[in-house]
Amino acid sequence: MRKNTVLMMTAILFAAVFVGQTLTYFAVPNRYDASAELSGSEAVYNVSTNSAVTYTVLSYDNAKEVNRLFVYYDEGYASYGVTHEGQNRFIGQTIAELAVRGFTNAVIVNAAELSDALDGFKEGDAVLITSGVLPDTVYSDTNSKMFDWVDNGGNLYWIGYAIGAMYADGTVLAEVPLYQENIFGIGDCILMDQIRSAERSADPLSSGLMLNNNSLEFSLNVAAIGTGLKAKSLGFEHGGYSSVSLVERGDGWICVIGGSLGSAERVSVSQLISSGVTASSEFIGTANGSIVRGTATGTIGAAGSDIGVHIRMGEPNIVYARTFFF
Repeated sequence: MRKNTVLMMTAILFAAVFVGQTLTYFAVPNRYDASAELSGSEAVYNVSTNSAVTYTVLSYDNAKEVNRLFVYYDEGYASYGVTHEGQNRFIGQTIAELAVRGFTNAVIVNAAELSDALDGFKEGDAVLITSGVLPDTVYSDTNSKMFDWVDNGGNLYWIGYAIGAMYADGTVLAEVPLYQENIFGIGDCILMDQIRSAERSADPLSSGLMLNNNSLEFSLNVAAIGTGLKAKSLGFEHGGYSSVSLVERGDGWICVIGGSLGSAERVSVSQLISSGVTASSEFIGTANGSIVRGTATGTIGAAGSDIGVHIRMGEPNIVYARTFFF
């Protein structure tokens, strides 16, 4: 009898251990956390999780935090190269990607509200355009409000058709003459062909931020633009064009991501917005490793001004990311 009791208690103990392990691995949600502090010319970082994950830490200078993101979407205005349904889906997915990276201040605005947002400019404001065309409330052959706003310090992120080629007057589309010269100072700087490239930019920020979009359609010729404006290639390249490019204009900048509204484009724009990388940002250092239910601590170079320290977990699928600005 006593032997049976011992066996029963042993079985219950093992069952409890098994249930506990099962809950730990399957029922308890994965948790991720990260922090960074500046210490002299270095940043001290901490990365922790209750699961198993790889991590990457990246530091760079001349970072500029995006505080408010206005995402343009208006079913009353024409889009080009994308349906409103596809645009709406992409926007929802991008907002979710940004939340994974700790960025939650994204506001969807219509054509009238976009114009109001540009009027109420605050430092750190950014706009995301996914419609392929701007509404006439902020841009036309006689209206340069969108790009005047960039000159004054705004940040414009663009995915879709050739930037500035057309505008929407309600549901009617109209072309803009000399749009490339007006925006970038030179003509023939936008690629209209469907090309994909396997040649990644040599800038370590490209791979460090995992900017994997390799579509060059509607991309910018960074090599040509860079003779007049400061321009940076962070994507995949072909003949001077880059699938992910940043161009300074006045006190602000324009980011153009080639291709259409796909998953690689969504991840790239989410990484760029959350990281605060600018056309003037230069790589400082990187560190990486893996964690199994624990914490990793280390230091990374952070000498310079306006430092950004970007920490991400998971590859190829990012499960958590944060950027710290100093």
